[in-house]
Amino acid sequence: MGTAQAVPLIFAMRYFSLFILLICCSQAYAQRNYQSDSVLWSIAGEQKMQYLFGHSTLLQDTARQNFGDLTIYYDLKNRNYRTSQQAQKTAVAAFEARGVNYLSDKIIVSGTFSYAKTWEDSLTYFLGGLDDNRIPGYFYTPKAGKFERQTYDAQAQLGYKINSPWQADLQANYTHHWSTRSVDPRMELYSMKFLLKPSLSYVSANQQHFSLSGIWGYGRGQTDISYKNRKLNDGTALPEYHHFTSFGYGYTKELDSTALRQYDQYRGLELAGTWNQPSWTLYWSTSYLIRNNENTNDVRHRQHYQIKQTFNLDQIDLDLLFTDKRVNSNLLRFNLKTANGHDGVYHRGKNYFLSQWNMALLYSKAFASGSSSRKEAGISVQGAYDKRDDALTEHLAVRRWIDVTVPLSWSKTGKSADRFRVQLSPSYRFALTNRLEVPDSQINAFTKGIAYPEFYYYDANVLAIQTKLSYLTARIVNKTKMAFFVDFRFESAASSKQIVVSSQAFRGQNTNWRMGVNFYL
Repeated sequence: MGTAQAVPLIFAMRYFSLFILLICCSQAYAQRNYQSDSVLWSIAGEQKMQYLFGHSTLLQDTARQNFGDLTIYYDLKNRNYRTSQQAQKTAVAAFEARGVNYLSDKIIVSGTFSYAKTWEDSLTYFLGGLDDNRIPGYFYTPKAGKFERQTYDAQAQLGYKINSPWQADLQANYTHHWSTRSVDPRMELYSMKFLLKPSLSYVSANQQHFSLSGIWGYGRGQTDISYKNRKLNDGTALPEYHHFTSFGYGYTKELDSTALRQYDQYRGLELAGTWNQPSWTLYWSTSYLIRNNENTNDVRHRQHYQIKQTFNLDQIDLDLLFTDKRVNSNLLRFNLKTANGHDGVYHRGKNYFLSQWNMALLYSKAFASGSSSRKEAGISVQGAYDKRDDALTEHLAVRRWIDVTVPLSWSKTGKSADRFRVQLSPSYRFALTNRLEVPDSQINAFTKGIAYPEFYYYDANVLAIQTKLSYLTARIVNKTKMAFFVDFRFESAASSKQIVVSSQAFRGQNTNWRMGVNFYL
């Protein structure tokens, strides 16, 4: 991975992003002129702030008031209904912060930072880090084990107003991840990703915004495999301890290597802007990103550097957010993401093909916004398509599903300005298409351990309900507004058909508890 080279960048980005956040949050705390709790105490407000921090060049189109918030939470998941590459029990302790500060009429800074510590139990068939199963090169093993992970993710943005219509921005994104496993085969993984997005924006006299951003970046990753009991990776007596390398969807090699290095390059463009009218505003963005991934067992600077696998992924993202300016406002958000990828194994041509799209449409409506009892109702529809085709092993998986959610929110403001909020979101996922084709002659450990459980997972219809209770008060710490919350999600999956008698299906009910506190600065 080039760990020695990555360490200075790790600390530089970590502390630079924290410095930006410190500026944003301290200024927001000192001035306290931005009603951040009011903005975020609604479905529409949460969506808008999420959108703006995802497209930070558009932050200059807001009310030009400082803002900062941070969240500390503990998450506990229990998955009985899952794929074989998901842990049954997961615990997460996390810290998240974000802020924006208008230092002057010309300078704006913004940033986000998150740190998460994760513990996983009973995880099989995945010896990787961050969950991105679009990339085919990774280790897996049938033997279950415990994992420990930690992830740093930082984003820092600096904007400078050149003159009345023109503004220049520079955004840097950095992600660092570490994972380890305590059961043979023992895995240790380090990965990082660094992106730069320089932007040039034009804002007309009537506040119509248009920005053009370039995207450049790279990534590094290294996975090492070791056995404390060396007898476990020898012979056929205990094959569940053997590790495999996946090169596609069904094409694997057993005990192929004890180290895997990954090198990524990112190149892309992004267009974003706003369309302002007296009664409504439309935020829009579209981006195109190319990711070139290389897998190898060698250190890259060696003279005889052998690329074992390449994978090229093209991604397109369209994101629209419409909101009107009435008291009881309406919000509409539409997002479409597509990804298409193909690989080459040992330079023998294309072998593995991936095709994905995800569509999400959300509408929400506010009621009684001017009263002490605010209400919101909406509907969210999400659809997805996933196709994986491996030419060497003739494995083909095609999945389509749609998820319908009805978010409902009610908040009450008391005499002391304390607030109580209840949000209820029932949902139902429909399986539309679920196809798995594997010739009898090509059935292997991947088919039995990964492909069959995935088929059962996507073949089920899922009923879910999520409830979030929040209480906001400024009477605890120096009039700082704090919101304590408990979030609970329950899922129940319908039974799916058994295509192979001896294959394993992970069925049952899932629960997810999250408890934490928000600080609005």
